[in-house]
Amino acid sequence: PANTTVAITLFSASSLLSGPHQRFLLRELLRDYNPMERPVANDSQTLTVLFSFTLMQIMDVDEKNQILTTNAWLQMQWYDHYLQWNQSEYPGVKNLRFTPDQVWTPDILLYNRYESLDHTHRYTQGPLQFIQDVF
Repeated sequence: PANTTVAITLFSASSLLSGPHQRFLLRELLRDYNPMERPVANDSQTLTVLFSFTLMQIMDVDEKNQILTTNAWLQMQWYDHYLQWNQSEYPGVKNLRFTPDQVWTPDILLYNRYESLDHTHRYTQGPLQFIQDVF
């Protein structure tokens, strides 16, 4: 119990310090951002998207119908030229969260189904994380 209290207190203090900086940075980054525009400095540049698939759970195996039902995590990573900041100007801000409609997202969908795609979630919220070296 004592360790939990300390961890929560430290997390809360860190959140309080970065909160105003996160809100200001989010407004600044999205002010002139166009989610329909490919996020590169020059339109002739290519944009590398890293795609990974992690199997989390095998939920069901139907041998007769040859159907394998799974729960998986799909992760896409790319460098967005427009969503970068100087960490010294925004103390404590190491990542931000966006909704899929706020930022550019690649038109990539992985599927291998015997039925319609109605139950597939194309995108969910994810963090934008500050990374010093890109690829």
